[in-house]
Amino acid sequence: MHLDEAVERFLTHLSATRAPHTVKAYGTDLAQFVEYALSAGIERVQHLNERLVRSWLDSFRAASRRTRERKLYCLRAFFRYCRTVGWLDRDPSAHVALPVQRRPLPRVLTQAQAERLVQAPEPDDDPLRLRDRAILEMLYATGVRVSELAGLDVDALDMAQSAARVRGKGGRERIVLFGQAAHEALVEYLQRARPQLMNPHKPTRALFLNTQGGRLTTRSMHRLVKRYGRQIGVEISPHALRHSFATHMLDGGADLRTVQELLGHRRLTTTQIYTHLTLDRLRQTVNRALPSLTLEDDE
Repeated sequence: MHLDEAVERFLTHLSATRAPHTVKAYGTDLAQFVEYALSAGIERVQHLNERLVRSWLDSFRAASRRTRERKLYCLRAFFRYCRTVGWLDRDPSAHVALPVQRRPLPRVLTQAQAERLVQAPEPDDDPLRLRDRAILEMLYATGVRVSELAGLDVDALDMAQSAARVRGKGGRERIVLFGQAAHEALVEYLQRARPQLMNPHKPTRALFLNTQGGRLTTRSMHRLVKRYGRQIGVEISPHALRHSFATHMLDGGADLRTVQELLGHRRLTTTQIYTHLTLDRLRQTVNRALPSLTLEDDE
């Protein structure tokens, strides 16, 4: 199988399960790899070898470790596909070590800060404040990505069950739940604010609307979260509310599998980063209470 054709088939296969920007990124990395292989006289998948993989990665010595890691992950995904369809009988990257890189821990609000944030839009008759309160409550109560909330339609809500059906990465749907505070904020918004924001000449099923009656964008949600965050004295983003939701769920006794399901993570290892946060908080509490028995990090 010629390398160009193999890559093209792999990207077509990938597009069925991955987002377009992911497929594009893989395509860029693989195009570079194919060009390098061809310059080394290797045109077919069957002739790929470990020396070529190492040499190609070494050509990116000046790049960041994260970039080199991404390129190796891309190659491994491609080689895995090639083995599945029978073009390779081994993985040429199997013995190539990944760069060691510890993921930075995400920023998380305390529960008191989260409560102050969702209450920052003071309740009054302003439809925008009612909308903003509902947005903040939903981001914190469900842990949804801001893009998922922006894409939510009224029809996706099940108010009787305090649940919503969201579409996440790769087009995968899942059900998220929200508590009483978010439920009440949504009811207020749907009854008192959304009808005022609706444009009668351009009806839409979008849940959260802008001042022109159209769907509120992800960028606008980012801006309003930052604005209310500064109002209470913290620099915050919608994704930090997602991190806060996950951490507070684990602090409250939720199991990792449940949090994985609610966040829409495909892999449990992605969710496990939040256990580091809860352990760090536990360690800090013990160190404050018993300074003579100071606990060190495992590293």
